[in-house]
Amino acid sequence: MDILYYDKCAQFALKQRGMAGTTLEESGLRVYKRYDFNPQAIYSAVGKGGLVMPIVSGAFFGAPSDERVYTVIVMVNNASRRIELFNPLTETTEVYPLGEFIDRWIMDGSDCITAFRVDEKTYRPAVADLSNITLSDDLKELGELLAANAHNVWAMERQSEGWTYGPKRDDSKLQTPDMIPYTELPETEKEYDRKMATGTLKWLIAMGYKIVNTNK
Repeated sequence: MDILYYDKCAQFALKQRGMAGTTLEESGLRVYKRYDFNPQAIYSAVGKGGLVMPIVSGAFFGAPSDERVYTVIVMVNNASRRIELFNPLTETTEVYPLGEFIDRWIMDGSDCITAFRVDEKTYRPAVADLSNITLSDDLKELGELLAANAHNVWAMERQSEGWTYGPKRDDSKLQTPDMIPYTELPETEKEYDRKMATGTLKWLIAMGYKIVNTNK
């Protein structure tokens, strides 16, 4: 299914920032397609001056429910729990309850595009295109085991620094809600570890390596 209003949203975002160019790339931005993103990452991207274009069901803006459309985050206010979005249908900005938008966005797949300014000091990681690599069911299972192990390594490192469980992240108290077993993590948090694990497996296959379970 096509995702509508990309050009309109990109041009709005560029104009809002006073940037020249008709596309994000032409304007010198580093563009990332993100899948299964999470709200905290969005807040961080916006806070760092990033351009964030989530993808939601058209029904959110009054379009047919079978359409998927881009929008642009203009502002997020966690204190008042409000978010200002560009409505590509009316070409105006509108304010919505933050929770309502986040729930709708997660329900629609949590996909978005982020873009940031770059300069000569910006690190540009070279990442292989692995879109043509498909993992077998066995390797998907292995990927999940690797993801769980990555979470356990992360948790052990954080515990060695004094971090403990807390209902919400609090750096001053060294508390985080992620200090729980991998199986109990929200799906949005598991995706961080899954992407690392499946990306590594796909890269190994692309490089010509074979992965064999000698226990079978």
